Amino acid sequence: MNILVFAGTTEGRLLIETLLDMKKVSVCACVATEYGKEILEQEPGENLEINTGRLTVEGMQQLMARGFDMVIDATHPYATLVTDNIKEACHQTNIKYIRLLREKTQFGSDCVFVENTDAVIRYLNTTEGNVLLTTGSKELARYTEVRNYQERLYARVLPMEPVLASCNELGFSGRHLICMQGPFSCELNVAMLKQLNCTYMVTKDTGTEGGAYEKYQAAQNAGATLIVVGRGEQDCGMSLPQVIQEINRDLAMPELADWFPMFINIKDRNIAIIGAGKIASRRIRTLLQFSCNVRIVAKEIPEEIKQMINEYVNIDEKAGLNRSIELLEKEFDMEDVNGAHMVLAATNSREVNESIGIQCKNRGILVNVADKKEECDFYFPGVVIQGNLVTGITAQGKSHSLAKKGSEVIKKALRDMD
Repeated sequence: MNILVFAGTTEGRLLIETLLDMKKVSVCACVATEYGKEILEQEPGENLEINTGRLTVEGMQQLMARGFDMVIDATHPYATLVTDNIKEACHQTNIKYIRLLREKTQFGSDCVFVENTDAVIRYLNTTEGNVLLTTGSKELARYTEVRNYQERLYARVLPMEPVLASCNELGFSGRHLICMQGPFSCELNVAMLKQLNCTYMVTKDTGTEGGAYEKYQAAQNAGATLIVVGRGEQDCGMSLPQVIQEINRDLAMPELADWFPMFINIKDRNIAIIGAGKIASRRIRTLLQFSCNVRIVAKEIPEEIKQMINEYVNIDEKAGLNRSIELLEKEFDMEDVNGAHMVLAATNSREVNESIGIQCKNRGILVNVADKKEECDFYFPGVVIQGNLVTGITAQGKSHSLAKKGSEVIKKALRDMD
């Protein structure tokens, strides 16, 4: 099972640890920062891939197009925009989505509960006294609207150079800036509140994993008022044990294959490949080993592909083969697929590939769309040829890496037969 996890939280890390201990599970983890990557790199295991950087919806869709059995959203409970983007990308790629929810903290009635950062600022502007901010650095600029913020506010943020630079620009420096990595114990929170003479502490409901209860206890022990920024409405989701149970249930179920492998005769058939990138190059090399006519269309065709074509043209001439190999270095238009029996859409443009797929279906032409399995009439398998023996392997569009591993195993087995 191949699982994509959007992590960056404690429960996300715990989930990944558990998944890596399972058999037959591979994990691709997405984290926003290099710091998040460093944390996950402490987890050993060849079945873990780490993707670093903030992704747009389109970027998420491209990643998901590699093929995953499910996507688990283990992002921060306050990262609502990221969650919306993940859900949209899953919807577009038709992949199972699970939200890993962090349970809410049971705060006492002596706290001050507010809806958002604006409400915190309004409340603080009605008070006097020092404030310990434990809500991170992302919204720190907003807190400059608090009266005498440079004297009253103490910000606790992650110990990262970009964060430090950003805080300094906002006027948070010296003892008013505390760079530390949590989670923090109740005792340490109490010590900070007393050392800084803070009468208020601002937190989000970060749950047990985020140390919210320790903050609540510390505020009580230090005689400070805890101001809690609410999460708002949350979508339905699962706890960590429930997510693990769901995955185990899926692993235990027999999986029925949707795609039946069938060999067809492509002798003298016309096949058009649109694009000349890495994927197109691999597919061109495979098709040139068969007796079909090949047409390659791309605005720019790398020298590597041109040399490959020349090699096979020379081979055809020596063998007396009479097949057509065309190389069209031009902007693609639909006239380029006229007469084609099959089309491989493998450009670097999602829009172009989608358009090719739609128009080919309208014309009754079989089409493979490289970056979206749902738009394919057929999959392009991993192909291994040894004499008269031809084998094809596919992971049903769910995992290119798995198909590649399978192809390598078959190649080795066939070599051992000689």
